[in-house]
Amino acid sequence: MTQETFIEPARTIPVARRTQVLVVGAGAGGYPAAIRAARHGAEVLLIERNAVVGGTGPMSFVTEFLSCENIGGILREVQQRLAAHGAAPETFLPEYFNLAYDPEMLKLVVLDMLVESGVELLLNTSVVDVVREGDALKGVIIENKSGRQAIFADVVIDASGDADVAARAGLPMHPREAPQPMMMLCRMGGVDWRRMEAHARDNPDDFSKLWGTPANRLDGAQYVHLTGWKSLVAQGKAEGSLPGTFGHHISIFGATPANLERGIGYLYAVQVLDRDPTDAADLTGAEIEGRRRARDFLPFVKRIPGMEDAYLIDMAPQIGVRDSRRIVGDYTLTRDDIFDGAVFDDEIALKVYRGPNLKGWVRHKPDGSEGGKGHDLTEMPISIVVLGLPYRCMLPVGMENLIVTGKTVSFDNEAHQRVRLMPECMAMGEAAGTAAALAVRDGVTPRQVDIAAVRAMLVEGGTNLDRSKVRVAQVRETLASRGLNVLVS
Repeated sequence: MTQETFIEPARTIPVARRTQVLVVGAGAGGYPAAIRAARHGAEVLLIERNAVVGGTGPMSFVTEFLSCENIGGILREVQQRLAAHGAAPETFLPEYFNLAYDPEMLKLVVLDMLVESGVELLLNTSVVDVVREGDALKGVIIENKSGRQAIFADVVIDASGDADVAARAGLPMHPREAPQPMMMLCRMGGVDWRRMEAHARDNPDDFSKLWGTPANRLDGAQYVHLTGWKSLVAQGKAEGSLPGTFGHHISIFGATPANLERGIGYLYAVQVLDRDPTDAADLTGAEIEGRRRARDFLPFVKRIPGMEDAYLIDMAPQIGVRDSRRIVGDYTLTRDDIFDGAVFDDEIALKVYRGPNLKGWVRHKPDGSEGGKGHDLTEMPISIVVLGLPYRCMLPVGMENLIVTGKTVSFDNEAHQRVRLMPECMAMGEAAGTAAALAVRDGVTPRQVDIAAVRAMLVEGGTNLDRSKVRVAQVRETLASRGLNVLVS
């Protein structure tokens, strides 16, 4: 079928701003980039399509920074600021793994950090096109309440979460493979955390060893959510009372100190399969499907001991997206790099991966069957590896003056499944902002910056790039103490 087209007349649009560094997107890959670039002396403008900053935390209710085994830099500062408001634990060690937080307070903490750093903000603003001269990006075209405008910048950082700037520039992307499910989370009141915890301890085989029966109590630090109720899910599937596609368990997140006291939790169970977040109709369909399924699931939730009096506060403002575009960069990180212990001269972040070394294995299966036999982490041999993220993965081939950060950088599909969480997105953002500031200062492109200087500036800002300082032994000890089969390295 031939696509109907319309020729848009040429028009003159105003140039709204000229800036040194333009960051597109105020999520986990964006706000650290803006903060770091500004703190290093660059003039920074941050634009965001939503009315709030913080990304998938406040927008999709991803209420934990997952996998914080090398916490440092901006993430450590965020944790400390949140803790000052009772919105995160005061003490957090890397071997605690996941950092629970209040997404509403994250909006304010990030906003404070941006304003204090001197970042200029432009919210409710979307990128609709780019300005390029040959192989050089000169700026972007935006749309907001002021109409259609241009913004010119020396360096653009694409932290859109969907590589929107790179896509508008026509840059190559890795082929889209079977996508991980999208998730619709709900914020619930009336949650009796202690009753749920006691039930988990009384029924250990029904719960995750990692997040169901740790030795310590639910405390918002070492024990931050509950995953299990496997027999209840099996019962619901057998009787047809669970709407849509479900995995083999339910999770309730967000056990911050304040939420434990107030009876608030975040319900994680409703999956939406095989949707494309870069297709407007498909994404709309996912939002509709996710909300209707979540509504239909709520009566079932009351079967959980401790959730009998639970009630819906709100659903996430937008569905959680795990997979999107991924650029083709100067280097593509692969799953073999991860498990072969590859070390790169241009590493700008270190991550601890703890999971099975199985080709084809993904944490969130595209068919929605997460947590079943042969997939449950507690039944599999667990490898623990420290991997480095190369700066080159953030540089799209064929384009100067553009850095891409977040889950859309140049990873192959299996590497992406293992290196796409908020802590590593934040670390990449810090590196992107640091490199952008250095490029502006030295009058070079991001591809030409002195990577040794970037690494030194990151370390000065609290990022750990020394493998020997990663607390692998403590991580291994914690996993083993919870009954997981940790392989000897």
